[in-house]
Amino acid sequence: MCAFQMKVSSEKLEGKDVLPSGQYEIKLLGFKPNLSSKGSINLNAMMEIVNHPDYAGRRVFASLNVGMAFMYPDFSHCFGVIIEGDGKDYWLPGQWDGDAAKFKEDDPTTWSYKGPLVGRIGKVELAVTSYNNKERNEIRRYFWNTPGVEAKWPKLKPKEDLLSKSNG
Repeated sequence: MCAFQMKVSSEKLEGKDVLPSGQYEIKLLGFKPNLSSKGSINLNAMMEIVNHPDYAGRRVFASLNVGMAFMYPDFSHCFGVIIEGDGKDYWLPGQWDGDAAKFKEDDPTTWSYKGPLVGRIGKVELAVTSYNNKERNEIRRYFWNTPGVEAKWPKLKPKEDLLSKSNG
């Protein structure tokens, strides 16, 4: 039997440096839903930077908490897919299901997204913010890339600054 030390790089412990504020193209890889610490649902969109000489492949995350659902139209329209709805309520295109043996409607960790958003590319503006004295990236703006959305949903308008306290 040989003894060894398990070493981990400081980058893995501390995480990568935040990306500079600015506009980036991103690809939606999928969602990893769960319950927030307050019991509401986070959809947890997992994305990566594409078409960038220095940052391609870097991950970007958005919690997309149901309490912040005012972001859902901007999120969907960024990826070129018109938000769905019935005139009163709106929802992300596609559906949530999962392995029939494990799926529980009240347990988002069992959910799996099936829909047109995954794999699509959109454009965002990232900001550098601070949380618990640590810098992080947050999405300030999703740029709409959805012809025809104004005709279908004339009351919906792109939000210029999702980090502003005046949203929601």
